[in-house]
Amino acid sequence: MILLLIKDKYLINRKMKYIVIGLGYFGSKLASNLTNMGHEVIGIDNHSERLDELKDSITTVMKMDSTNISAIKSLPLNDTDAVIVAIGDVGSSILTLSILKNLNVKRIIGRAIHQTHHNILTQIGIEEVVLPLEESAMHVSSMLQIKNALRLTEINEEYAIAEILVPAKYTGHSLDTLNIQNRFNLVLVAVKIAPKEGILTSIFRRNYKVDLTYGVDLPLGEKDILVLAGKIIDIKRFSES
Repeated sequence: MILLLIKDKYLINRKMKYIVIGLGYFGSKLASNLTNMGHEVIGIDNHSERLDELKDSITTVMKMDSTNISAIKSLPLNDTDAVIVAIGDVGSSILTLSILKNLNVKRIIGRAIHQTHHNILTQIGIEEVVLPLEESAMHVSSMLQIKNALRLTEINEEYAIAEILVPAKYTGHSLDTLNIQNRFNLVLVAVKIAPKEGILTSIFRRNYKVDLTYGVDLPLGEKDILVLAGKIIDIKRFSES
């Protein structure tokens, strides 16, 4: 798989805030990448030695037991763009993610160790789940740069193909109304239609129906996904419109 990294000129202007819980190989790489991109990152782990090694490459590091609800509540959860849980221990991962879900954190991304772990996370309502064999830390840090992006593949430094969750303001509108090509200079490759309510999905949305000829007069659903191709800067412009 190609490792992805959006170049500095394409980063969004606003400094974003992230919490990464679990600073093993995946979590530490992700936290370091986001810090290098200019964002504010709180890295959390339960091992002092690991924190000492990473204190110079992550904005802030903290020692914490993330399965302690009181400790989690002390974090700036309402002032954070996303919380990523990259804990290697399955039990601690599930408990931490359950706590965050119950606290209504606005965006939670869980890292699964294997397919069974992945299935459990989706069953408890974690919609964005990363499998280490399919996603890299650099891919996730790239994805986080574009609002509503679920997947982004660079073609070169200027162009990419992206899967964008339909922005809330466009839910119920038709493709004809959006006029994506003329307004944003983007090519619509396909629409991924969300399954019926009650079917839990992961970040990969494998059970979505792919429609290459979606009717221009049909309304877009809240959880539908647009597959767009074009300049990265135009994809960002659309996602932030």
